[in-house]
Amino acid sequence: MTALTAATTRVTPRRCAQWALDLFAVLVVSTLITVGSLFLLVKAGAHGRGLGNVLGGVFLGSAFVLQVVNEILLPRRNGGRTVGMLAFGLRTLTLEGTLPSWKQFLVRYLLWVVDGLFWGLVALVVVCCTRYRQRVGDLAARTVVVRSTVSVDEPVLPGPDGELGAVAQPELPLGAGQVRLDGRE
Repeated sequence: MTALTAATTRVTPRRCAQWALDLFAVLVVSTLITVGSLFLLVKAGAHGRGLGNVLGGVFLGSAFVLQVVNEILLPRRNGGRTVGMLAFGLRTLTLEGTLPSWKQFLVRYLLWVVDGLFWGLVALVVVCCTRYRQRVGDLAARTVVVRSTVSVDEPVLPGPDGELGAVAQPELPLGAGQVRLDGRE
């Protein structure tokens, strides 16, 4: 059992780089989808202001769908990792050390509305000021971002016995005069 420590949660520079890579990947793929749509629409005879409106919608729609896939669907199926987290050796876990639920990933994603204020400055300040380096979305969803070396099967908080570790139960020997299960004494 691994306790939640500074070594596992002090990943702020990696988180910043991971966020930038995730955003860059979504923007690049959305741009490619939009350019592909442009070629198809022009070939089909579309032109004018309506074409620009359609392409703007394609870009925003594809960016939204890709964000949902990267922030909710992919981490749920990939051990708590987005594309950027895979690249930078990070993963999202619950405070108990398990893989977060769909609801927890959704809460984290939706609270980017708060965390993303001032180009992510709110998230950075909150991460630097909290004990386990959590942003607002992590605090609400009860999740943490840790180095990938922490296993999903391995809890990140100590169990009910605290830091004492497991206490072995003494084995009681079968004493004289006690009945055995097979009926003999």
